[in-house]
Amino acid sequence: MSGVRVTGPAIAAGLFALAVAEVATTAVAGVVSGLSLAALVDGFAVSSATLGLALAVAGWPIAWHRPGNVVGWLLLAGGICYALSAAGYALLAAGAAPGEHGAGWRVVATLTNVGWTWVISLVLPVVLLVFPDGRLLGRGWRWVVLAAVADAVAFAATAVAPADTLSGKLGVRGYPAAASSDLTVFAGVTSVLGFGVYGAAVLSLVLRYRRGDERVRRQLLWLLLAALVMVTTFVVSDVLRVEGWWSIFVVALVPIAISVAVLRHQLLDIRLVISRSVLYLLLTTAVVAGYALLVTGLDAVVRREVGLGSSVLATLVVAAGFNPVRVWLQHRLDRVFYGARHDPVRAIAEIGERIGAIDATGLDGVLEAVCRVLRLPSAAIVAQHRELATYGAPPPLRRSVPLQQGGEHVGELIVGLRPGEARLDPADERILALVSTSIAVAVHATALAEALGRTREALVTAREEERRRLRRDLHDGLGPALTGVVLQADTARRIALTDPQRAAEVMAQLRVQTTAAIDDIRRLVNELRPPALDGLGLLGALREHAEVLSQRTDGSPLRVTVAATGPLPDLPAAVEVAAYRIATEALNNITRHSTATTATIRLDTDNATMTLEISDNGGGSRPWQPGVGLTSMRERVAELGGHCCAGAGASGGQVRVTLPLQGRR
Repeated sequence: MSGVRVTGPAIAAGLFALAVAEVATTAVAGVVSGLSLAALVDGFAVSSATLGLALAVAGWPIAWHRPGNVVGWLLLAGGICYALSAAGYALLAAGAAPGEHGAGWRVVATLTNVGWTWVISLVLPVVLLVFPDGRLLGRGWRWVVLAAVADAVAFAATAVAPADTLSGKLGVRGYPAAASSDLTVFAGVTSVLGFGVYGAAVLSLVLRYRRGDERVRRQLLWLLLAALVMVTTFVVSDVLRVEGWWSIFVVALVPIAISVAVLRHQLLDIRLVISRSVLYLLLTTAVVAGYALLVTGLDAVVRREVGLGSSVLATLVVAAGFNPVRVWLQHRLDRVFYGARHDPVRAIAEIGERIGAIDATGLDGVLEAVCRVLRLPSAAIVAQHRELATYGAPPPLRRSVPLQQGGEHVGELIVGLRPGEARLDPADERILALVSTSIAVAVHATALAEALGRTREALVTAREEERRRLRRDLHDGLGPALTGVVLQADTARRIALTDPQRAAEVMAQLRVQTTAAIDDIRRLVNELRPPALDGLGLLGALREHAEVLSQRTDGSPLRVTVAATGPLPDLPAAVEVAAYRIATEALNNITRHSTATTATIRLDTDNATMTLEISDNGGGSRPWQPGVGLTSMRERVAELGGHCCAGAGASGGQVRVTLPLQGRR
């Protein structure tokens, strides 16, 4: 029979049930004991039970859903320890008589005395050290955990001194039975270690915030919010002299905030909550302090006692300064939590600085600046269904901002919304609309640079392919031919005197081979650049080729006319060669595949383009099937960034090509 496998969620549920049972025991035993609520509060049974339940409620869902995160287990342990002290006190009050010396009751008394100390000295500082992901910042922080363990032992030792124990309030002594003077040495140790451990825990939180990403920072802000509420409540209670056990519920907000931060940190826009909380906390403090100082100062100057006139004047001064101070504080807090969304000049300047350094940082650096300036969790640039750059982890909700360059849509800037936000703030949209123009320019420039790089790569590849072809033709064709010429010449030289007739035959063969080699050289030269272009120009070379094709191989005539609207400018070499090759290929296709009797080549140029049109009167309306010749034409046009249109019409075939003249010389 196989054993039952206990899972993490099952263990978490069991520990939570234990904590709840301890709290229930506290309630039942407290009622049975007959103690008043005030007495239970004085014995810390109410506060310990409340905090124990809060820690357990906060730790259980973390341990259930994130069993690998020790924060949940630590909170559950803390809840059990706190509730143990509460339950022990209530049980002692209900069942143990003052002066009880039974071993069982003394064990209960000991657990009551030390249970809560482990939470204060060990559980809470370690939770702060590993919050929010359950891991320490580094190996060196293990020493802080060891210090917390030592502090917990020392603190527990001070809690069992007979004069200071919880069970001592009920007249029951726990273990050990040492005198208070024997344990005083631990008080100094726990003070030093306690301050050091909590100081290190706060430093750990600060370092996590500075080094962490957007998710970690928002999780830490939840803890900050709970701490702000707790501290503010205690300060107000002290100022107003309001005391009561109810304030313990405020402390319980801290573990609840930790649970929310780990499991649902995106529940609200925590930046907005913190911003407004800090704002109104500072404003309230400033108003109260300003009012008190003004009243005191005015009465010291005007009269020697506080009067109605001073109070009225102070109220007017505070009221007049309230809104300017509020605006100033709000602006500073918004800059901390939302960046420069209310300062377009600063936002554009910082993002523009990254755009200016795009050669060093790329588009990723621009997006990093956008997220940093506006405190956004993520940003990405998408163009032609392809992600060009990205920064940060994209949240579920995102907003797209179009990128326009010269009226042309070049892409989209997709930014992630802050957790808790359903849409962008109008101030964010205004900033993004302003910077989108600069980003669109950067995207367009990057696209042009990439296209240029691809073009250069294609040119280099084409050049190397051409070199490889020439090498192959020279090595396989011209090389052997010239070698044969040399061998034939040597043979003729050796037999010239002894066998003149044979020497003459060899010389005749030598002439044939030399002529063939010359033809190969001419063919290679013509493939590189037609010689007729250098001697006759484009129009002259086309007319010469037209004369060659005026008589078909089947004997039928073909009259070819070459015309231009005006004198041709000095054309770029690539354009000139492409036009010649396209025109000659089109004429060759006419002689081979058409029944036309006339053909016309028309050239037209302006400052930017050259238009080449070849037409014939062959008739026929069947679509042309792309072959080697037509494909070659289109490839030549595409290499130069031009446009090619070829096909059959009602009056005959037509090829129309437009080539750009950029770089003409």
